[in-house]
Amino acid sequence: MWLPWMMGLVASFGSMAATGDATSAERVAVCQDRPKCRIVETLDAGKAADGTMLAVLHVALGGENPPADAEGQQCRPYPENYWLKQVGRDGKAGYRQLFAFCNDGYGASGVGEDTVTVDPNRITLDRVGGSAWRWEIGASYQLMPERPLLRREASYHTLGGGCLETETDFRALRQRGWLNPPLVEEAPNEDATVGCDRESAAGRFIAIPQLERGSELAATLEQQSAGLGSCALALKATGDGESGFVVHGDPDPQARTEVRLLAPTANTLLAQVRDPGRTPSVSGNWINDDRLELWLGPTLYGGWPSADRKKQLYQFGIRLADGAVFAGYGKPARLPAVRRWRRGDARLLLVDWSATGLETNSVAVVYGQGDGRRQGRMLAASNFKYGNPDTLGQLWILPAACALQDGVLNVGELRSEAIKMERENTGE
Repeated sequence: MWLPWMMGLVASFGSMAATGDATSAERVAVCQDRPKCRIVETLDAGKAADGTMLAVLHVALGGENPPADAEGQQCRPYPENYWLKQVGRDGKAGYRQLFAFCNDGYGASGVGEDTVTVDPNRITLDRVGGSAWRWEIGASYQLMPERPLLRREASYHTLGGGCLETETDFRALRQRGWLNPPLVEEAPNEDATVGCDRESAAGRFIAIPQLERGSELAATLEQQSAGLGSCALALKATGDGESGFVVHGDPDPQARTEVRLLAPTANTLLAQVRDPGRTPSVSGNWINDDRLELWLGPTLYGGWPSADRKKQLYQFGIRLADGAVFAGYGKPARLPAVRRWRRGDARLLLVDWSATGLETNSVAVVYGQGDGRRQGRMLAASNFKYGNPDTLGQLWILPAACALQDGVLNVGELRSEAIKMERENTGE
């Protein structure tokens, strides 16, 4: 599902080849009947896999610094289009509009800035803007066949500090995130807090995929005792951060422990735990048993520090042996409902907290081993620290369809709206 910022990004170029002598056919194709339209740049985009020659045409729709329109919008330096030119082996050229947009400063601060980079069969668009709240966005697309590749988003406050950054890989269908918490006090120097730093991020997470319409699918999975495949996030004990985080105990790349996580809706979680060689049991304290922990917290990044953030943090424990649910940190008033089934050596738990009244602003899921006396290794989808709301993660809408294949839920095709570049014409 695409966000509003994807609807058009203005460009300033790094390395380009000027093409003031663009052919008449090109001008007719991309300018149509607009008298002030002109092709100002042509960028070599290499070849597609089938040998089609590709080029990106940068098109100006008017003179520089035009007056504001009736709604007060003024494009800097002018309204712009970007078109893809495709030349097949037969020499015939085809044209397809990629973007149409207008840089009006992108926010109250007027600091809007854009960069477009073209590589072989790829176009990358980056934009910054905002007011005291600043944002950075960027997206890379394959040109032919058209599909999204990467998307980066970052949000920060120039005085409150901190930053939330996410990067989505559409090829791996994975979203990762980094959180720098806000400062304790407002910073007097704007330059000291602008920007994001992954290396110093206190919070790091892999977002848990959420289905766009999964309420009915969850019931089907239970009825068929189905399992989770490539549609779910897989956590392992490697400790490398690529397959989750070991937040207690030692990593073990040889361990066969695997936890798969999928959110059918915004307030349900389906977890599949496969841990060969272990038999979950019941002791006097659930925290020392094999268990799943669900943590719900406040908005992951609000831009300002808040002493009440920990008061909005809640923990639930679900024991693997019997599915019993326990309240932990935060003492929630109501407990989630849990349904269970088995598929081979995997245990599946469907956790539904819709009746608790708690919202899923941020979330952490932890699988913990225990021998009845003490806690063992713990795996999580974030670098979670007990009682710290800045170390939770979040859900993200999976841009692909999921389908049952031989009793396992796997990824199908990207949804059509995720494949297409945005083409809303903000420049006319």
